[in-house]
Amino acid sequence: MPAEVLVVEETPSLAGSLVGLLEADGLAVRRFADLHGAESYHGDGHVPHPVVLVASNGHDCPSAQRWTLGPLREAALVVIGTRDPALRSAGRLHVVRLPLEPNGLLDLVWRLLGTPADVRAAPS
Repeated sequence: MPAEVLVVEETPSLAGSLVGLLEADGLAVRRFADLHGAESYHGDGHVPHPVVLVASNGHDCPSAQRWTLGPLREAALVVIGTRDPALRSAGRLHVVRLPLEPNGLLDLVWRLLGTPADVRAAPS
């Protein structure tokens, strides 16, 4: 089983859909109300967290602004749905605009976890 994917729900309804999509594809997911909660959980565990998804369809993304300052700064951050035109993909930051292409997102997450799409297990 791959590492857990942490999901931050800046927009709870979008986060719920993302969690369902990820779990249906066989990923282990933990959901948090904010980045601080994800950071606290990460600090308490022994499971690696190489990917953090932020469901945020607001005009700004507080998690993206804070991410490089905390313990998850080595993880890839995938911001989904932001309407912030200044937020762009660079380095470990990946910005996914809406409308979402589900297979593209799943391929990105699996790749960030180090599992190519053609190798990953079929969903159950």
